[in-house]
Amino acid sequence: VLTPTSDGLNQAVTDAMDSATEVVRKRIDALGTREPTIIRQGDTRIVVQVPGLQDPEQLKALLGQTAKLEFKMVDLTALPTDVEAGIAPPGSQIFPYADESPQAGTSVAVRRLGGIRGDSLTNAQSGVDPQTNENVVNIQFDQQGAARFAQLSTQNVGRPFAIILDEKVLSSPVFNEPITGGAAQISGSFTADSANELAISLRSGALPVDLTVIEERTVSAELGQDS
Repeated sequence: VLTPTSDGLNQAVTDAMDSATEVVRKRIDALGTREPTIIRQGDTRIVVQVPGLQDPEQLKALLGQTAKLEFKMVDLTALPTDVEAGIAPPGSQIFPYADESPQAGTSVAVRRLGGIRGDSLTNAQSGVDPQTNENVVNIQFDQQGAARFAQLSTQNVGRPFAIILDEKVLSSPVFNEPITGGAAQISGSFTADSANELAISLRSGALPVDLTVIEERTVSAELGQDS
């Protein structure tokens, strides 16, 4: 029986919070705000101060998104009735579709193994698909991720795969042809703003831990000048 030591747990939390602080910094910097203050407070808190911010809700949504991205093959052997009942075939797992997806309210079974994680991304940019005029996020894998994506797409031409963000399926398109250039496109009923926010989250990396807003204050210009 192996159990982590208290020193090991403390180090894991410290490493996760240091990484999370850096991810938060990258996401806020990408918004173009001026001179934000981002500091660790205690063991498990991060203080964020952003001057001149017009939309606190947008910032909270951006910072609260874990941005854990995965690509997994859809399990075509799963019976729809079993999936809706939460029963997955051996070797598979069930994920719900995201609220913004056209299939919202339903779920899909995907294979546990053989997929690709988003930690091998080198870039993510929002854009518009010229064929459908939809807002999308264009992503680029590093050399190793591109090779894995090429292999996955080559072996599964004509089969659907699920694009999973933070345990929810954005969409489940079909590999129409092998994708060998290391570039892919994510669609999922995005607005221009939500596509840009997702691109920022993916560029900055996934948060190692979930972050929850525990206190929020807005200070007016007059009060700030007085203090």
